[in-house]
Amino acid sequence: MTELLLIRHGLPLAGVYDPGLSPEGTAQAERLAAWLVHEDVDALYTSPFQRARETVAPLERLTGMTAAVLDDLREWDTDVSHPYTPPEQINADDPRSVALSEGRYEDFVPDLDWDAFRERAARAMDTILDAHPGGRVAVVCHGGITNTYLATVLGLTRMFWFHPGYTSVSRVRRLPGGRIVLHSVNETAHMVAERAVDAVA
Repeated sequence: MTELLLIRHGLPLAGVYDPGLSPEGTAQAERLAAWLVHEDVDALYTSPFQRARETVAPLERLTGMTAAVLDDLREWDTDVSHPYTPPEQINADDPRSVALSEGRYEDFVPDLDWDAFRERAARAMDTILDAHPGGRVAVVCHGGITNTYLATVLGLTRMFWFHPGYTSVSRVRRLPGGRIVLHSVNETAHMVAERAVDAVA
């Protein structure tokens, strides 16, 4: 069995292209690393975007591993031309905010090639799964990529269907027969708890 830990990046700075983490996001990344270092992670992967690379950095430091940068893990905002703003920080009267609140994701990113995005998300995860048979891999990416891939695993027609927390962990497993199953969604215990090391299998 191979397990992927799909991790959304920490809270980024707003209003710029390819932002790094905000101070709050940096603290989130540190808590994530302190939590995951007690799991037997065999490899690290990251999106090329700065907010993902800064999120994985504390885990790199604690594990001594270097994250492989996989271009297919990049978010949808490479395919559109506005600066990144965290969805929670978009003004309430902005049409994009209204679209989000009403679940009209196609209007939130109207220029996105949805089919190509879905194919890219699946290709990224297949690449990682194939490279690490029998391993556990932490993959730092984005809310859109995580949503779309998990929707694909579940056979959902809607590509965006839940809101991942910053540095949340969602797990999928490829079973020995090749079937991919969803194990958990949106784990955020590391943001409020300390891990009991002897309780980790």
